[in-house]
Amino acid sequence: MAVRVGFASIDGNIIDQHFGHARYWQVYDIYEDDAEFVEVRKSYPACNGHCEGGFTDLIELLGDCQAIFSVKIGEGAAQAVLSKGIRVFEAQGSLVNIISALIEQHALTDLEPKDSLKAT
Repeated sequence: MAVRVGFASIDGNIIDQHFGHARYWQVYDIYEDDAEFVEVRKSYPACNGHCEGGFTDLIELLGDCQAIFSVKIGEGAAQAVLSKGIRVFEAQGSLVNIISALIEQHALTDLEPKDSLKAT
């Protein structure tokens, strides 16, 4: 079974965006020993400067993900995302390296795939 993960990344190579400012999300399905690119999702930044609330559209865009990775995420935004059952991680660096580490360390094995990703 796959765990769907969104990475805040403009170019698909590195995690380089803050959650509320993210314009592009690289979405992957991560399996026990492999990962598969799903798609790029374009979002409109929820924040212009300091931000409180207003994350509904962004959370909806990432609603099928079990986890998201961004450079930073504020406490209010993190709580909003967590309340929808999406795990939040702060990270920066190469997507390839981070995905490899997630697979090697079995870091996402405790996450339940959402219904749309469960095998039928």
